[in-house]
Amino acid sequence: MESYAIEATGISKAFDGTPVLKDVSFSLKKGEVHAIVGQNGAGKSTLVKILNGYHQRDSGKVKLFGREVAFTNTQQAHKLGIAMVYQDLSLVPTLSVADNLFLTGKSTKSFGLISNRERYQKALPVLELLGVDLDPGAQVDSLSVGQQQFVEIAKALAQDAQIIVLDEPTASLSNNEIQDLFRVINTLKSRGISIIYITHYLNDIITICDRVTALRDGYTVLEEDTKNTSVEALVEAMLGNRTQTNIEWERIATAQHTPLLELKNVSTVDIDSVSLKVMPGQVVGLAGLLGSGRTEVLEAIFGLTPTTSGEIWFEGQKANIRSPKDAIDLGINMVPEERRTQGLVLDFSVEDNVLMSSFDRITKGAVIDKPRGQSLVKTAVEKLGVKTTGIAQSVRFLSGGNQQKVVIGKCMSTDAKVLLLDDPTFGIDINAKYEIMKIVNQYVQQGNGVIFVSSEYGEIANFCDVIYIVNKGRVVRTLEEQSVGEEGLLAAVQ
Repeated sequence: MESYAIEATGISKAFDGTPVLKDVSFSLKKGEVHAIVGQNGAGKSTLVKILNGYHQRDSGKVKLFGREVAFTNTQQAHKLGIAMVYQDLSLVPTLSVADNLFLTGKSTKSFGLISNRERYQKALPVLELLGVDLDPGAQVDSLSVGQQQFVEIAKALAQDAQIIVLDEPTASLSNNEIQDLFRVINTLKSRGISIIYITHYLNDIITICDRVTALRDGYTVLEEDTKNTSVEALVEAMLGNRTQTNIEWERIATAQHTPLLELKNVSTVDIDSVSLKVMPGQVVGLAGLLGSGRTEVLEAIFGLTPTTSGEIWFEGQKANIRSPKDAIDLGINMVPEERRTQGLVLDFSVEDNVLMSSFDRITKGAVIDKPRGQSLVKTAVEKLGVKTTGIAQSVRFLSGGNQQKVVIGKCMSTDAKVLLLDDPTFGIDINAKYEIMKIVNQYVQQGNGVIFVSSEYGEIANFCDVIYIVNKGRVVRTLEEQSVGEEGLLAAVQ
């Protein structure tokens, strides 16, 4: 008889009336590594957060080691042996390894805190259990990303975790660190600890996991031993046989042979020798898994991260971009991934947000030409189809799609010739997605250029003229035509 750490059946969850999980089942055996995969929006994060007590399910049952449970918070799950290791680690960088291991106080004496020496002594066997060579007295910010991840896992073990959830554990690791992580996972498995493994790297699943569950559109669509499946089968399960409407985006060919934007072997602390071109009238896609470096390429172009080598050329001239202001003055603007925190001031009006990057255009001396500014904003709102009660309305009260249109309007108001779009359609409904892509298409038809990053491979495959595959900060492949399709592109980024 199989012994299960977790048995979840009939799990459903809706947010604001929108179903996210619909009758999902998931089981985790004792001492196994079980992957959960799915496209963005498939429901895997919601499922894990229910198992961890962060969300409460609307229906269904969860058994933990054979006993039915109903967590109302993460502390309850933690006390019963479930630990989360997020991609963004929760360590205190200025404290030592030993201090971080016992921050929660579960291993402290009932009458007070344990001493530094005792923490050091208690940390040693935990680190030895993982088989990692780490000094308990070392300050965390002196460690590599891989070593810090081991500290996070050790912290879970120090609190008697029996189930560990690893969220995108290899996204920021080198190849050597990934092999070290796999060795640690096998050690944990041999000790009877169960692991839920969430990743977009499907090859990792075949290598390290015993079983895999695939979610699609809020349903469990596959649960299989990894020895009986393949990357191709996982891709098919994640995408299904859905028929996606492939809109033919009309592009106006240009006879101009000088790129609007060109990167020549550009390197930063995050990317290595990246070369690419953006021609007038062209949408260039950057495709890659989480942590691949696609956003970091945009940040280098926009002056958010200094280049360490290589050259950036704009309209046939070498450019010296040291800051976003330099990029904007040159004719490059960026729509960031986090529109609410990076692209907008939520309590400012539509008018103020659109004009935020363009005050120099509507200022004479020290006086702002308010009528000209309002005219510019009204034109942008009408052109972009922003649904608002008026340009004085706070952007906080706009829908996600309309907020994104305001960010795009702000960037276009600077007369940019190249737009850097970092996941511009993430988190908005299908109609708003189409409207934004239509706006972008009209923009490039005017002879402008776009670099387009998206978590949806179908969007990149269908919308972009040229696609650069990014992996660990390098461009590893270039696809010159759209015929690759969503399934081919998903396989290409692995």
